[in-house]
Amino acid sequence: MDATNRINDLIAITGHLVELMTQENAALRAKRPEDVATLLEKKVSLGRAYESRVQGLVEKPDSLAQVDQALRQRLRGLGEKMHGLMEENARLLKVAIEVGRRVVESVSEAVKSSQPGPGTYSANGAVGTPSNGAAPRNLAISVDQSL
Repeated sequence: MDATNRINDLIAITGHLVELMTQENAALRAKRPEDVATLLEKKVSLGRAYESRVQGLVEKPDSLAQVDQALRQRLRGLGEKMHGLMEENARLLKVAIEVGRRVVESVSEAVKSSQPGPGTYSANGAVGTPSNGAAPRNLAISVDQSL
């Protein structure tokens, strides 16, 4: 495959990746993890296709000189847009991961605090346990979604 065809392929693939990352970022902002999960497979396949086209150019760097300057500029512009979307995506994913971690931590702490503690010794040496040895069945949990 010649360099011009590879650049055209890269432009098409990068365009699809830009659309996909825009959708994923919107889903992350809207707190719709199920939508993010459905985009993952397509993102991986586009990433592999992108990588294979770039690898072909890396193997023959001199061939880029033959590619029209306008095509190279178009690819560069898409690459810059993609870079910005990837940075935003990384920030949004970090926030989503941190929120998930905090929710799990809060639930874990609520469960731990609702468990009955060990019994204590009374004045006559008997072990006194809480009146009900089981954890409450209706544990209330609230989630602050301010992040």
